[in-house]
Amino acid sequence: MDVTRQRGELQGLLVLMGSLSHGLETVLGRGAATVTFRAGRTVGLKADVRERTTDVERALVLLGEELRAVGIVWPFELWKPEAAASFFYDKDGKQAAKLVFRNCMVRCSLFRYGHEQRQSLCLMNHGLFCGYLQKILGKRVGLEILHAGENACLKELVVHE
Repeated sequence: MDVTRQRGELQGLLVLMGSLSHGLETVLGRGAATVTFRAGRTVGLKADVRERTTDVERALVLLGEELRAVGIVWPFELWKPEAAASFFYDKDGKQAAKLVFRNCMVRCSLFRYGHEQRQSLCLMNHGLFCGYLQKILGKRVGLEILHAGENACLKELVVHE
């Protein structure tokens, strides 16, 4: 299959994903975000992970590998202000870090469909991310969108003890 045809099929799928999430939000309203987050998280929690660790930085590397192993290309990286000594900081007694997501299929699908970010489709991905990371770390985690933009999203990861 040639690249042009593959791209056309992918773009069609992206529009379908945007349309489905928009329809879900219309039907369920505010509950759509909870439903999709939990669905993604459940998938992540049921995944067979090859390695577990309690080190958050190592766990993020493993998470990226696990996602790629199942065909999910969702690159992310730790981010900190230049003046900060570490990627990790204390947030209300919990370990936290900021992550940048530059190339995101969900963001692309929402732009293609013309639907806003920070809704159910984003939260399904967040649930998947959190479920996998919880499985690797053995600790509950949260992921909050601090900034959703055209070129990248900045999110805050919080690890719960």
